[in-house]
Amino acid sequence: MKSSVWLLDRVQSDWEVDTLSKALNDRGIAARRVDWATLRPMCDPVGLYAPDHGFDKPLVALVTARVLTRHAEGELALLYDWLDTLERSGVRLINRALPLRRTQNKIVQASLLGAAGIPVPRTRAVKNLEDVAQCLRDWGDVIVKPITGHASIDVIRLLPSPSASAGDSPLGLREDIILWNWFQRHSLLCAQRFIENPGRDLRAVIIGTEVASCHYHISTAPDGSVRSLLHPLRWEKAELTSELESLLLRSVAALELELATVDVLEGPDGYVIIEVNPTVSRWEPIERTSFDLTARGITAAQTDLIAGLVRERGPESK
Repeated sequence: MKSSVWLLDRVQSDWEVDTLSKALNDRGIAARRVDWATLRPMCDPVGLYAPDHGFDKPLVALVTARVLTRHAEGELALLYDWLDTLERSGVRLINRALPLRRTQNKIVQASLLGAAGIPVPRTRAVKNLEDVAQCLRDWGDVIVKPITGHASIDVIRLLPSPSASAGDSPLGLREDIILWNWFQRHSLLCAQRFIENPGRDLRAVIIGTEVASCHYHISTAPDGSVRSLLHPLRWEKAELTSELESLLLRSVAALELELATVDVLEGPDGYVIIEVNPTVSRWEPIERTSFDLTARGITAAQTDLIAGLVRERGPESK
């Protein structure tokens, strides 16, 4: 059976993908999960095909988070090339290939948001220890992370070493060792000025032009860290003010995204966009709870968006 919608995924399925697939099929839209690892590029005709499912292509393909985050070392450039190939074959991607590529690069993302007047942290690419040391001299409090990272993996906060003398590197010995090893693995990192905040960040889900959820992640760690594995975050509902709603929608529009998860901090001078993720990766804990701001649930809101694009592309074919 030909599918009108592919839910591009990898590694394993989960509640979100299974539930979204069922919701689409319940509406009469043939949808199925397709493991990204099974797809092969081709040029006659242009596109990607799945050996287990033949050469049919869908009208619409949703790119889930694991496609972007579970890639092998050195595969990232090819990933975006193959997404672009799929798009050029006539498949409508959600999100589109170029916005995905731009958004996943934290340096490019910050520059696009900043150019659109969106408040973001001071951001630089750093390639060696001296680059990081200069950020410490200029900003005093620095976050360093991979340019295309996720889930706070290899994220570190740095302060100048209290033992550093004038003219010396502000990096302490432990920080020097950790960063040296990270540069062997990542070659280039993203440095951002730390934004003072009340020990919580705000996470919002955007579907189309609707803010689908909005809640706080509140630290329970003694040091106020929101990334501690030993002290799980506490969730609390956040008020969606008109100012915040406008900022969220402007951020997503600046990156040309249709689905996104946005991380926001309350800085000394107001809201600051820390990161925009171009997927809605896990919404089971939010679905139909007080955090869910949609009329019929986040699954239904995404189904509406996908169904609308299927209608635009052509009649349903099974």
